[in-house]
Amino acid sequence: MKQTLPHIFGIRVGQTSLHIAILFGLGSLFQTWPLLHSLLKVVSIMYLLFLAYRVMTLPVDNTYDAFDRKPVSMTEAALFQWINPKSWMATITLCTAFTVSGDGYWASALLGLLVFNIVGFPASFTWVILGAAIKDKLNSTKRRRYFNWSMGGLLVVTIPLITI
Repeated sequence: MKQTLPHIFGIRVGQTSLHIAILFGLGSLFQTWPLLHSLLKVVSIMYLLFLAYRVMTLPVDNTYDAFDRKPVSMTEAALFQWINPKSWMATITLCTAFTVSGDGYWASALLGLLVFNIVGFPASFTWVILGAAIKDKLNSTKRRRYFNWSMGGLLVVTIPLITI
């Protein structure tokens, strides 16, 4: 679990910086220049396909040692939030649904930012705990291959959601 802390902190830093940028009007930039939004979609789709490929082709033999792999750094996790379609959709939805216009905008915006982080930080640990729990179930090459293909396939299945 200790090795995942930079990744989890990176997610929160990236998500928070994206949230603040949207609150300051990055969303309106996409309304002004729809091509920029389309470009972000294309880059996101390409990255998700690359990520799915990497997951599906991870080594699954018994000689592979996961401890030899370098974990995701805080910076990498933070930057990923900026091209992660799920982060964009969740943040835009949050900003749209939970901020009020007028004088109460910044109070509601800051409250939304605070709540999003209070909920998001412990929620990230859910994935760490689930990963630790299923690690022992992935005790054969066949199971690891099926798992990797399932996860990569599920990632590919999310791509149409970006284009809607």
